[in-house]
Amino acid sequence: MLLCGTIYAVGRLFSKVLLPTVLGAQIHTFAYSIIFVVILASLGIVPANIRAAAKNMQGFMVSVVGLMCMVSMGVDFDLAELASACSPANLLIAFVVVLGAILGSALVGKLVGFYPIDAAVTAGLCMANRGGSGDIAVLGAAHRLDLISYAQLSSRVGGGIVLIIASFFFSFFL
Repeated sequence: MLLCGTIYAVGRLFSKVLLPTVLGAQIHTFAYSIIFVVILASLGIVPANIRAAAKNMQGFMVSVVGLMCMVSMGVDFDLAELASACSPANLLIAFVVVLGAILGSALVGKLVGFYPIDAAVTAGLCMANRGGSGDIAVLGAAHRLDLISYAQLSSRVGGGIVLIIASFFFSFFL
């Protein structure tokens, strides 16, 4: 937990004080945190026992807290709002995005030596869902909950990239 808090604090420090804008675009704390996690992971700075503890903590959160989050989100879910968003145009866009995510991830996964189905589920579908609870729903439906760490990586890194791109887009065009 200390490692997670430290990474978040460093991300917040960069986004609020040290480097709040890059080329005129404000970068979100979450994007900075993801960048620092990727740097730490790629450099191998975090000791094996801390990584194992983080994996155990993630497993606990997924199994216990994940269920509570899904129940609480289900209780607050507004079916009328969902029905109003289900226009033919929105459904077509969602279908094309999901299909593209599945096919693109499966093909790239196969090219680099991954199993195409696992790549399609973790990189494709988990990138196109609603984050952590969506990852659990997708992996649960595919009977591949053991791939949760890859799905979380896809969601977090993909989310960070989307935040950075959106920061530039909104600062320059809106």
